[in-house]
Amino acid sequence: MQELRMSYRRDCGTIIEYTLRTDPSEAMYWTTHRLKKSEIIILTSGLSRTEKSILRQELLDDIIASEKPDTNKRSLSNQVSKKN
Repeated sequence: MQELRMSYRRDCGTIIEYTLRTDPSEAMYWTTHRLKKSEIIILTSGLSRTEKSILRQELLDDIIASEKPDTNKRSLSNQVSKKN
């Protein structure tokens, strides 16, 4: 399977290239897979090990936050269902 290169724009405007290496590789597309920090590989060169570690955590937090379902929408749909 070909490596999927992704980019992430930080608040400061810097663009970081990264990829995900999950086991199995298809797991990156599964909704049930819990992404681990170690599965995020920073491709941008010129960064120290510490900077890469900080970036991996930043990326993980951002990915998890973007996948989290909106609880307000869910509770609203439940309220509508209960009325019917």
